[in-house]
Amino acid sequence: MEYIEGLIKLYLSGGESSLAYQFGGISIIAVGLVFIAGVLTSATPCVYPMIPITVGIFGFEAKGSKAKKILGPIFYVGGLAVIYGSLGVFAAASGKMFGEISTNPFGYILMANLCLIFAMWMMGWIVLPQLSVGQSLQNKFTHPYLRLFLMGGASGLIAAPCTAPVLGMLLMYIASSGDIIYGGVLMVSFAYGLGSLLLLLAFSSQWFSRLPKSGKWMNYTKYFMAIIMLVSGEYFLVEAGKLLF
Repeated sequence: MEYIEGLIKLYLSGGESSLAYQFGGISIIAVGLVFIAGVLTSATPCVYPMIPITVGIFGFEAKGSKAKKILGPIFYVGGLAVIYGSLGVFAAASGKMFGEISTNPFGYILMANLCLIFAMWMMGWIVLPQLSVGQSLQNKFTHPYLRLFLMGGASGLIAAPCTAPVLGMLLMYIASSGDIIYGGVLMVSFAYGLGSLLLLLAFSSQWFSRLPKSGKWMNYTKYFMAIIMLVSGEYFLVEAGKLLF
């Protein structure tokens, strides 16, 4: 457990350790971990089955054009990245509220409880209201690239049961860091990790035959993400205990 807590502390510290390569004050390890988190989130039960449908939309919008077939997915994931990047910047800008979290045990307790809620949300044990975005917005625009860009952005605003808990964890960490550029980069990395399978399948149709069928294996990904959230909550409780006692 101490080893796991040490890894969490290394990640939450923004990569201040000598093991984390810094580029302009941004931890490359943290960016890579967030990208992997996006890839794992795309393999959860409420995201993975929708990937072939979304790729089919790309093909419909392309209408035989090779250029549109390539650029369509880029615009879609780009819209998702813009929304998530904006959320990261906003969370970091509002991070002043978390400025004293490292010296306030009740701040750690709050974050621990949020981690627990996110874990239960990921497992489906609790159901929170979801924000839905209708198709009327996209139907107002006829340009295929703009429509795909808006569809990607709209998908980032839909609080899916498997993506919202991960988003909540990331935004909570970004808010505590208070670094606007760092927060934006992390969320863009998450967006491209989440859309990596979409891009792969859209660019190379031969991967469709290699794509694993939906099944129980997706639940293991969900369980893994929930365990990370639970362990993170335990870490925050330990830190709170150190300050209280």
